[in-house]
Amino acid sequence: MTALTIGTVFVAVYLAAFHAPTARHQPFGIVASAPVAARTELALSDAQPDAYTFHRYPSTAAAREAITHDQVPAALVAHGHEMVLLAAGAQGPSTISTLDAAASRAAGHPVQIEDVVPLASGDARGLSVFYASFGVVLAGFLFAVASYQIAPRLALAARVASMTVFAAASGIMVALIGHQALGALPASFTTVAAVVGLLAMATATAAGVLMRLCGPVGMPVASVVLLIFGNATSGGILPPSFLPPWLFPLSQIMPPAAAVRALRGASYFHGAHSAGGLVVLASWTLGCLAIQYALDFRASRRLVTAAP
Repeated sequence: MTALTIGTVFVAVYLAAFHAPTARHQPFGIVASAPVAARTELALSDAQPDAYTFHRYPSTAAAREAITHDQVPAALVAHGHEMVLLAAGAQGPSTISTLDAAASRAAGHPVQIEDVVPLASGDARGLSVFYASFGVVLAGFLFAVASYQIAPRLALAARVASMTVFAAASGIMVALIGHQALGALPASFTTVAAVVGLLAMATATAAGVLMRLCGPVGMPVASVVLLIFGNATSGGILPPSFLPPWLFPLSQIMPPAAAVRALRGASYFHGAHSAGGLVVLASWTLGCLAIQYALDFRASRRLVTAAP
């Protein structure tokens, strides 16, 4: 029954999120005269109401700067009667093809695309960050399950030490494979190792807390929260702006989403969102450890009270 429930939730969440994704308030840049920009915005809004949030830039250079710092994924630039779509290929082919189709509809003809932030040669589809994140979340969940099954009453200090070793090993392993061997994660080795290590730590501590709080159903609850909702809202497949409204808020607070933002920003966008992602991961880790400490303290007080 548990397996069926988890499978049902997985299918429901992923199909709801990705069966027909449409943008909601997706940032979109425009470089054009005021009349042309207004007509373009109207055409895009008529085709898909509430799909885009428009940002007008005074020059092509300003639009490029915004794209390379992940303020907008693309900008439509009018050169007389010609239109060019400046785009960050590092946002992933699915995102860029969607924006290209929208720009072509607005222009009334296909537009030329200029990739100003191309993907690394080892990351042809832009999914390496998502795969790395998914794998580490799965490993962190399994580590927590195994450690609590093997040593359910392990002292918190020893548990933190074991999780720290696991997190450090995870970060180094992913950096060696993704950065060093394959060139799929173009951020620096140290950055990849640090972000992945924090993700592993946050996942392991969160799974541990959920198993402590929820008892026998802790493992399925942790798998639903971290593996299903966490990975579905990570932004690794499509940007969070393509998620349905009931899932979007999770993309701002879940550990996988924070890690994807930090890794992608460090890899392609001059570190954009990296600091915020690290803060989210550190907050999950420290918050879960504080809860673990409180639970251990309460349990020890109970034992003292119950002692003759």
